[in-house]
Amino acid sequence: MEKDTLLNQIDQMRLELHRLLRQKGSLLDPRVIEKSQQLDRLILLSYKQKRQAVKT
Repeated sequence: MEKDTLLNQIDQMRLELHRLLRQKGSLLDPRVIEKSQQLDRLILLSYKQKRQAVKT
């Protein structure tokens, strides 16, 4: 996955998470938790890519 595309996806997912949280009103809502976990996976992927870039 290209770096800029991944960063854009992270930014978009972050906005979606904020909207969902405002809509649901609770960090414990299952949909908020799922969206947060999806964002976590994207962020981890970004870190892994950065780490690989430093190694090469």
